[in-house]
Amino acid sequence: MKYSGVAFVSILTGSVAACALAPSGYEFQPEPGALVEVTMDSTVGVVLDEIPESLRARAANHYLHKGDAFWRDRAQFQIRHSTYRLTYRNFYYEDKGMLALPPRALWNIDLDPIGARHVTIQGHDAVVIDYRLETTLLSDRDSPGEAERKLRRVGGVWKEPFSFPLDPEFLFQRTGYACMNEEGYPPRMVESENAWQLFDQDCTVEMPDEPSCHLTEFPDQSCKPALRRHAGRVNTHLRFERIAWNADKADEVRVAEDTNSDGPDLEVIGDGLLNNRIVWRYIEPDSCAIQEQSVGGPGWRRLLEFDASVRNVGRQPLTVGKAAPGAPFVNHNNFILSACHGHYHYNHYGDFSYDGLPVDKRAFCIEATDRYFNSEETPLVHPYSCDFQGIASGWGDTYIAGIEGNWIDITNMDIPAGGTWKNLRFRLNPDNFICEGTSVLDENGNQIFDPTDIIGENGKTVDRPRCEFVADHDENNFEKRRIHIPRDGGFITSPCTRSQAGPLRDCGWTEQAENRPCEPGSTVTLSCHTGPQAALQALRICENSSERGGVIACMFKEALATAIVGPVATPVTFACPMPRSLPNEPGGSYGYFAAAVLPTDPARQVTCQVVS
Repeated sequence: MKYSGVAFVSILTGSVAACALAPSGYEFQPEPGALVEVTMDSTVGVVLDEIPESLRARAANHYLHKGDAFWRDRAQFQIRHSTYRLTYRNFYYEDKGMLALPPRALWNIDLDPIGARHVTIQGHDAVVIDYRLETTLLSDRDSPGEAERKLRRVGGVWKEPFSFPLDPEFLFQRTGYACMNEEGYPPRMVESENAWQLFDQDCTVEMPDEPSCHLTEFPDQSCKPALRRHAGRVNTHLRFERIAWNADKADEVRVAEDTNSDGPDLEVIGDGLLNNRIVWRYIEPDSCAIQEQSVGGPGWRRLLEFDASVRNVGRQPLTVGKAAPGAPFVNHNNFILSACHGHYHYNHYGDFSYDGLPVDKRAFCIEATDRYFNSEETPLVHPYSCDFQGIASGWGDTYIAGIEGNWIDITNMDIPAGGTWKNLRFRLNPDNFICEGTSVLDENGNQIFDPTDIIGENGKTVDRPRCEFVADHDENNFEKRRIHIPRDGGFITSPCTRSQAGPLRDCGWTEQAENRPCEPGSTVTLSCHTGPQAALQALRICENSSERGGVIACMFKEALATAIVGPVATPVTFACPMPRSLPNEPGGSYGYFAAAVLPTDPARQVTCQVVS
């Protein structure tokens, strides 16, 4: 059951305060900020299409009995798919600005009291639940109207339309690049775990010579029909309503950090490092990663990816400057055009290391992408982009795990059998090129630069912008977190944390075979089965690396084949891997991983034999 329209009427009626005439002689005091209520009715679910019919009833029962915490997390996962559009909303409309939601701690998710139900929706077998989101934006007085004209006055309402995946899990596995907006990012960065951060419902079918969303692949289906066909589509809207100023309400929803800094002050968000995963990538000899020395060499590399997140906790915006030909920061080699990537690099953003393994992060854009604070000092809109870089007060910037170079190459680490725990470290602004304070200008108002002994990747001297730093600006520029790295495997062999089921998941797999030979390019057919009475198992076939001497822990999108097998022999067919670009990777071998189809079932051994 959907929430009725009556709920909207009661909220609207209760949120518009009556205006009162000020007494004679009263000096009008402008309100210190603005409040915008945000609501949304939606449906979220678990699509069971990939689960064998013999297991559907048990799978449905499993999810029907999940507690409220599971469904609230699922709803929050769906809501997070609004991030890209709301952050870059000014690029979707000519006369509108950003409308980023408040921090997630302020998201109130009210589940339908009827609970979850097992239904067929748009042809999908699914367990679904209805919910309502309620939250409140707190900002300065003017920026709601700058973001949306209808929010200039109390009582103004704007409805932002969305088409969400009914099932937010496995979006990339099910729809590929159809809903992925890669504009402004390096190719091949999309993974199952970061797909929500790049979700764009307006992506359409494009030609390679006229891309607006796609770089890596060009799907033959637009996002909305792809959602409906493969994941289920929920059409809804986020409803924004400006309400009368209420000091008590503002106190209730205010999120900010006490600071003594009257200027900009960047802070590393240490917990961002906890969003990490180990992936395998094949690095071509002529790739940008080789040119920029972000990996130890070409070939298969085992990489520790992580989020790198910072925020501006100062009371003033931090402005870096223009990244364009002839701009001062370009002329002084702070921004250097990368011939490989085709965009400007900012080479003094931060340093990362794990157990002594370093990487020098080349930022390509310092931009306000996340509104961390919810306060009168934190605007809803800001002027910053990759062309004019900076971070507004209360906003932050995240380099998403999966972006090329935002990793530590751990391929050659000596890791004991039980794995290792070491510190992943992030040092922001190590060379003081980012002005966390007041820029020093000449008599004409131009930034003053001082020469250094640093040589940029273009072979020229890099000049440092002169700055009067705020006191102790670097005290919050370093964070570390202890991260576990197992001896073998990757993200797919780590435990599942969201009760994922079926063959599409990129977690919970166990390696069962490697170094199986085949003729490169030939069609291989295996006959695979479990033991008698064993629970059905998902099977994933992955490429083998001759240089690494074992099977690559491949994500779903890179798998040679995926199947479900049981006690009765099941044929599994795939193409034997071809030689790679390096002579030490001649192809001609594979391995496989297995996992129980349902999270409640035990893992079992899968036996596969080549069919002659």
